[in-house]
Amino acid sequence: MLRRRRLPDGTLGELEKVGSIPTTEEQVMSLGEQLAQEKVKNIQKDHLINNLGSQLTQLKLDVISMKGGV
Repeated sequence: MLRRRRLPDGTLGELEKVGSIPTTEEQVMSLGEQLAQEKVKNIQKDHLINNLGSQLTQLKLDVISMKGGV
């Protein structure tokens, strides 16, 4: 939105931009960035879950081995 500020002498000054409503392109870019960030978070979570699953499996094998099962 544009407006004119009243100057001390009472006249109207230059047009100036007040506030801004993001354009559709800016909104799409912002949503794209958010989506990319969420995808990275999900990849990191999946990686963590896989690592924890591997560690749990190894611990189970160690326990079985300690009990003399294998």
